[in-house]
Amino acid sequence: ALTFHRQPAVAGRLSCHLCGHTAAVPKKCPPCGQDALIYYGFGTEKVESTVAQIFPKAVVRRMDADSMTRKEAYRETLRNFRTGKIDILVGTQMIAKGLHFPNVTLVGIINADLALHLPDFRAGERTFQLLTQVAGRAGRGETAGEVFVQTYTPFSPSIQFARHHDFAGYFQQELEFRERCDFPPFKHAILITVRSAHEGRAKLSAETLKRRLKEALPEEFILGDATPAPLEKLQGQFRFHILIRGEAIMRLSRLVRETLDKLPFPEDVTVTVDVDPYQLL
Repeated sequence: ALTFHRQPAVAGRLSCHLCGHTAAVPKKCPPCGQDALIYYGFGTEKVESTVAQIFPKAVVRRMDADSMTRKEAYRETLRNFRTGKIDILVGTQMIAKGLHFPNVTLVGIINADLALHLPDFRAGERTFQLLTQVAGRAGRGETAGEVFVQTYTPFSPSIQFARHHDFAGYFQQELEFRERCDFPPFKHAILITVRSAHEGRAKLSAETLKRRLKEALPEEFILGDATPAPLEKLQGQFRFHILIRGEAIMRLSRLVRETLDKLPFPEDVTVTVDVDPYQLL
């Protein structure tokens, strides 16, 4: 996804934080040519600007990867917030974990279900973790705190169990979900990633590997197709995934290794194997 920046250094440009691609902000809609465009979204710059308009007397600061470029900027901002020199702090996940602010009594979480819709079986777990961690920033002192959550899927188990701080309840429903879908810990998983700077070579290598795996693996294993990774291009490399699930992980690992050893890949193609991957992105 391309992000629009208002800061002077990159003003008027769209940029991808993953692959480095940049583009000019369109003045008209590319498909239809209409110029009725509005800036809409929940980016940190947008939230910071809106909060500053609503609370003109408050000192508002932003903490994200773009604003924390100096080595001491992170500590300086946290120190100023902790001592009361900053009234409202707008930030990404970097302000959610492991920070203690006794004077914080109100926390707002914008677009709380963003990570929930990522194509990863741990998306719900990560959303639950993030919500409970962020909510824990409020009311850490003597004064009680409040947490407001903005979401498009309010009845999601991750949202509801986090709302009630029900860790045991969430754990039980997550186990039931993963058992139905043959995900860990009930089935092991192997994620094979094929990378290359050339999209065609990465795709062909992944498809060839998938065909060979289909011939080598017995039916007890669940073999997925060779598909573009959710983050298809990362650091100049095109990426394709093959996901395999099964119970006999030692046998599965051996068969995958034997199949890879028999395949000659082009020099610019890299293949990695992740057993029981932490994420599928």
